[in-house]
Amino acid sequence: MPFHLAPYLAKSVPGIGVLGALVGGAAALAKNARLLKEKRITNTEAAIDTGKETIGAGLATALSAVAATAVGGGLAVSLGTALVAGVAAKYAWDRGVELVEKELNRGKAADGGADEDILREELA
Repeated sequence: MPFHLAPYLAKSVPGIGVLGALVGGAAALAKNARLLKEKRITNTEAAIDTGKETIGAGLATALSAVAATAVGGGLAVSLGTALVAGVAAKYAWDRGVELVEKELNRGKAADGGADEDILREELA
C-alpha cells in the first residue's frame, strides 16, 4: 500500500507547516543552486539562506492555515485570509532574521547598550 504524504501532512497544522517548509525549501534550494553555479554565493551562504527560507516558509504556511481555519467563510475569504496571514508571517520572519543577522554582524554596541536600545534603534 503506497504512502500518501500530502494527505497525511494535511491532517495537522504542524504537518501543513512541514509541507510548506518542503515547498519553500525546495524553491530556495533551486535558487541557491543557480547562484552557486554562477559563483555568486558561497556554499555556506547557500546553506544558511536555504535554511532560513525553509523555516520561514513552514511557519508562514502553518500560520496561514490556522488563520484561514479561524476565520472560516467561503473559498474567497479563506484564500484571502491565508494569503494575508502567510505574507504577514513571512515578512515578520524575514525582518526578525535581518535584525538578528545585523546584530550578530556588528557585535554588541561598544558602550554596552541594552538589547531594548538596539531594538528601538532598528525599528526607528
